[in-house]
Amino acid sequence: MDMHAILKVINNLINKHFMAINMYTLMFLLISYALLSWLGLSYANEPQLTDNLSSFFYYIVTTSSTVGYGDLSPTTDYGRLFSALFIIPCGVGLFALSVGRAAVFFTDFWRTNRRGRRNLNLENHIIVIGINSGRTPHLVQMLRREEQGRREVVVVSCEYEESPFDSDIHFVRVNSFTDAVEMERSNLSKASAVIVDTDLDDVTLTVSLFVAEQNSEAHLVAHFEDPIKRDLLHKYCPNSECISSLSTELVAKSVMDKGSSFIHSELVSAHEGQTQYSIEIPSEITPFTIESVYTPFKKQYEAIIIAIQTNNEGCKINPSLETILSPGDVIYYIADERITDLNWDKITN
Repeated sequence: MDMHAILKVINNLINKHFMAINMYTLMFLLISYALLSWLGLSYANEPQLTDNLSSFFYYIVTTSSTVGYGDLSPTTDYGRLFSALFIIPCGVGLFALSVGRAAVFFTDFWRTNRRGRRNLNLENHIIVIGINSGRTPHLVQMLRREEQGRREVVVVSCEYEESPFDSDIHFVRVNSFTDAVEMERSNLSKASAVIVDTDLDDVTLTVSLFVAEQNSEAHLVAHFEDPIKRDLLHKYCPNSECISSLSTELVAKSVMDKGSSFIHSELVSAHEGQTQYSIEIPSEITPFTIESVYTPFKKQYEAIIIAIQTNNEGCKINPSLETILSPGDVIYYIADERITDLNWDKITN
């Protein structure tokens, strides 16, 4: 048998037995090695190595890792012989195997996360279904800036094999957006908001209906190019928000009113300038008119009320100052930053 054949046999044995060792087998080998080492050193009459558990552990680790400081070592002939024939060779092999298995474990864990194969244990999070190379990176960036860690962001994709985003954005890889088992790896049933933005309106419509069935409590937002499919989804899911491309409308508006495109861009910008936000009126607040809070909003927070959404009339732009607002209604306003410390008692009295 030539050397090439011998190396091939050795390689097959290593791949079949050595690399196939799992964590339980490795733990058994380590415990057996420590026990046999202690028994051998005790039989060789090495009390300075076996009487104290910390000294024994220290000696085994420094010897197995080939550090060998020399402050602890066998003094008898039998102890030295046992260390040379068993503790050192077996320890070095087990130490290398343990380090290798640990490296493989952490590498697999990292690759599992990057490839979206891990089950997420999240609640009250935002799920983005579909990755559009033009829109999704900017969308994720805006969500991350707006939420500031309050809600985690999860991106679900069928096309990407690995996450194209930073590690603080969770990634889930599925074979189908309408597979209930695979989609539940993103904890869809516990999400507070779901954004559906695929490249095809037909797929967006199907996935949106699936999401509404799986989690009717989540705030559903879907992006459409075709207004017919947008209206169709809104018909069957009245609580959903269906967004369509406004590029054509903005072009016409900019011709009639110069600068309109800039105004619309600034309203939704999360980076600078005046930005549109919303706030819900708490349940403990008594009803009040818009006129009573319009000026305090501007004076105290440099915010301008532009629209409201009530339980009775829905969303209304530029509402009358005499409009009465009640708990549960939503106020939309323009401000430099989102108001997080609003004192309702102060502005309504």
